[in-house]
Amino acid sequence: MNLAYAITIAAALVVVARLLTFRRRGRYRPGVAITAWLIIVAMPVAAVYGPPVPELARWLIAAAMVALAIALIRTGGNVAHLIRPLRRQ
Repeated sequence: MNLAYAITIAAALVVVARLLTFRRRGRYRPGVAITAWLIIVAMPVAAVYGPPVPELARWLIAAAMVALAIALIRTGGNVAHLIRPLRRQ
């Protein structure tokens, strides 16, 4: 196991742990809930069973997962705050 793989696994665990410990305040939004569920399912699967890729791609995947983990920690695990810039005005 190399360092990029270890970083990817650690970031996936942080993302899953933060999403599982999120306390919702306010109304239930099914689209946001489904997005959070897909992230919870996809992160460990992508980290563990991802396709064999070149070394540079491993580092890019690790950086993307770390960025998502940092963003989720900064928003308190609120996926709605992450996808808010993507909504139409």
